[in-house]
Amino acid sequence: MGGGAVMGSIEVSVVYLSHFQEITGVREERIKIPKEATLADLLRILGEKHGRKFSEVLFDPKSGSVYGHNHITLNGQLAHLIDKNFRINLSDGDRIVIAHAVSGG
Repeated sequence: MGGGAVMGSIEVSVVYLSHFQEITGVREERIKIPKEATLADLLRILGEKHGRKFSEVLFDPKSGSVYGHNHITLNGQLAHLIDKNFRINLSDGDRIVIAHAVSGG
């Protein structure tokens, strides 16, 4: 296709699994973000887009960090193993998966 991206922006795919799919109402979406955006920036953008419930499930309100029971992958790699604060530069076409881990009690 080409040429459709706004100058200075990239497009990434975000896949929502488990609780995040319920909150967003979609399984996958494509998001245009500034080309200098990091994964942390994208997560904040998604919080603004999908509202309070999304942010409450994703972020710890005390620290502002992503809850440890959430799994975020970037192109198949666990993002927190690359950078625990998600300050990872994104590229056009990247695929991010956001899942809420479910554990027994």
